[in-house]
Amino acid sequence: MKTLMILKALADESRLEIFKLLLTKNAYVEVISERLKLSPSTVSFHLKKLCEAGLVTSHRDQYYTIFAAIPDVAELRIKDLLLSTPSKIHDQNKVEQNYKEKVLKSFFKYGRLIKIPVQKQKRQWVMERIANNFLTNKNYSQNSATKLLAEVYKDTALLLKELQSCGCVSINNGIITKNKN
Repeated sequence: MKTLMILKALADESRLEIFKLLLTKNAYVEVISERLKLSPSTVSFHLKKLCEAGLVTSHRDQYYTIFAAIPDVAELRIKDLLLSTPSKIHDQNKVEQNYKEKVLKSFFKYGRLIKIPVQKQKRQWVMERIANNFLTNKNYSQNSATKLLAEVYKDTALLLKELQSCGCVSINNGIITKNKN
């Protein structure tokens, strides 16, 4: 489906009125022209755009070309129309992943955290990376967690607090558990 063409076609007021008319009944150029008070050449131009966008179809009936709205397209919701388009989401995800790796690389040197990021999203990514040092479904004592975190950053208490505030770990009665992502 040509989403952009459809949206562009319906962005013109005359084409929108023609399409609305064709939703109610099939018509030929002269009828559309009379009803909408447009010249036949203007109507033909707009019908061509609507046909190219896949909103309108035509067929010959004796001397006339009859135009009709395509019902399937007319019944689409905007959300369905947009989501049916092959989007660049995969490419966008790849760009975001590359950016995330670049950010992480800038905060870690030789496996150690240089500093805790100020920006929330960057801090979240860093904390998620550090939380990967913990095994899921394993409980850690305060001492064992501190030893594990000391390999990554000098201020283990601050790091543990950040891990908890980012939702990466839970602390209950001195027992640290990695949360599932």
